[in-house]
Amino acid sequence: MAHEIEQFSDGSAAFASARIHAWHRLGEITPEPMSVDEAMVKANLAEWNVRTEPLMALVPGLQCVECGHLLGDQHDELCATGDHDGLDDSRKVDQDDTAVPTEVPDHKAVIRDNPETRSPEVLGVAGLDYTPIQNDQLAEMIKAITDQSGGFVETAGSLRGGRDVFVTTKLPEGLTVGGVDEMELYLAGMNSHDGRRALRLITTPVRVVCANTQAAALRDFRSSFTIRHTPGAHRRIQEAREALQLTWSYVAEFQAEAEKMINKTLPGKTFEKLIRQIWPKPDEDANSLVKETDDKRMEDLLGLFRTAETQENIRGTRWAGYQAITEYVDHFAPVKDTENAGAVRAERALLGQAKAVKEKAFGLMVVA
Repeated sequence: MAHEIEQFSDGSAAFASARIHAWHRLGEITPEPMSVDEAMVKANLAEWNVRTEPLMALVPGLQCVECGHLLGDQHDELCATGDHDGLDDSRKVDQDDTAVPTEVPDHKAVIRDNPETRSPEVLGVAGLDYTPIQNDQLAEMIKAITDQSGGFVETAGSLRGGRDVFVTTKLPEGLTVGGVDEMELYLAGMNSHDGRRALRLITTPVRVVCANTQAAALRDFRSSFTIRHTPGAHRRIQEAREALQLTWSYVAEFQAEAEKMINKTLPGKTFEKLIRQIWPKPDEDANSLVKETDDKRMEDLLGLFRTAETQENIRGTRWAGYQAITEYVDHFAPVKDTENAGAVRAERALLGQAKAVKEKAFGLMVVA
């Protein structure tokens, strides 16, 4: 499965969760909230020593690297390179004997110490201006924000063999929408060690009843902060700390919009029309599989909206419509890897593949 939780030879995993088991049933579960430092150790994220080294390629040449004889000629009698593990009687120079380590220009290898073996291993390839941001530095950012508000780590872990890491922290101030729908705010920090993505900090409200991660961005409101892996990254870290003090205004604005939604009725037929703005009805000439998938999606969405227990206190409202869509995306949307469906959906919620759908749903449900 692509982008899986990192696992080690002894059966342990690079994942830790406070109080409740996660989607994939892996990692260490703690009975009490974790501090940031505890989470780094329990999730095997500490002391990776991520660094860059020159990227080398073995480039075949025209002569043996040891005795200097040309490709296809006989090696010197004393040339160890020509021994070929003692199996080649001809001792002729082949391309492997001529390969010379050559530095690849404009690129570096990103390397860490494996948490289990402590041996160096390559995570990816990056440009010359790439500067690693350690997991411990990400932890320090999270700590600097949450220490002021009493937050604790909910989950932490490593994906794709260490290429992506995440720390999710629950901030203490909760929300009550219309007095019946509890909300909480999470701060998710995500870092990439393979040169593909910048470090991201995202604030997101989460429904306690179903524990969905909802990356619902408000209109014209910035709920995330990005830090590129450059030599100036550490200065950007301080900017991120300051910028994320806007967290509480985000809570207030989200709650104001949600209050309007929960007090506004949403007829079933209107909900169907709004669904079609996200997932248009297939053309008449579409194949049967596409039509069946569309029918099943509509059935699931309407079922969540009309009868799901998670909608009990908010049923028939625009807020319930929004929650039905986010619950579908996080828990019911089909995945190709059916054997690991829970982990795939969890990664979608964490890394934001479903974010665009949730953003559009929020915008459609907002009361003008």
